[in-house]
Amino acid sequence: MPGGRLDDENSARLALPKTYGVDDLPVMVQDVTFGFDDDRAFDLVGTDGGLLAAPASMNRVQLSPGERAKVVVTMRPGERTVLRSYPWRDGNGWERRFNGGDDSFDVLQLRAAERLRPSPEVPGRPAADRGFELPDADDAVRSRPFELRRPGINGQPMAMDRIDETVTRGTTEVWTLRNGGDMTHNFHVHDVQFRVLDVNGKRPDPALRGRKDTVAVPMGATVRIALRFDGPSDPDVPYMYHCHLGMRACPVDQDRRRGPGQDPPDMP
Repeated sequence: MPGGRLDDENSARLALPKTYGVDDLPVMVQDVTFGFDDDRAFDLVGTDGGLLAAPASMNRVQLSPGERAKVVVTMRPGERTVLRSYPWRDGNGWERRFNGGDDSFDVLQLRAAERLRPSPEVPGRPAADRGFELPDADDAVRSRPFELRRPGINGQPMAMDRIDETVTRGTTEVWTLRNGGDMTHNFHVHDVQFRVLDVNGKRPDPALRGRKDTVAVPMGATVRIALRFDGPSDPDVPYMYHCHLGMRACPVDQDRRRGPGQDPPDMP
């Protein structure tokens, strides 16, 4: 994805690679399934909003546009391996054939020096109990449905002069994302880190259990997320929720003085 390093308030104190360009390498790509050409396992230690409560070992991680991942891979002296983009796991024939879903290509090659300094083990609990906590569904004051289908969300095309949802600052809500369309969509919410509660009624994969602000919703899938709105409320500049795959939606207002469907002031 377009972006940079993935760190949070716990990163500096942990024994994780952090020498930029040496053992900490930002890779900016999007809409792929990542893995290494020799199928070696790596440890996922962070996602969109920071470090995970526990590392997750895997040999593939799928990222839609806007999602981020921090992984730790073990290298031996003199060893080489190639980070590769593999075919997208979800989607229909059109997506796989014409939208790059069948493509495989090399992203970068890692080359270990002939002599390496010893590295500590990956921390068992990267994210400490202190600090940021994910929203709890039991605290939700209401639920909202969101149907993802071109050309808009909940049947509404993008319009910057319209407020579609109004939430109360400081509250938690549960949003249900349903993809009834003909392609994979993803869902991004500004200025929040949400918890993925379940995907099609089942516990989410380890890559979806951390702080998230973007989640892929494949065709026919239902994803439930819990969000808490603690950001500053500005009646002139509402927040956005939208898809990164060509479909846009309208602002979320955190100011109770104006209701859904009412026109906001001019926005910059």
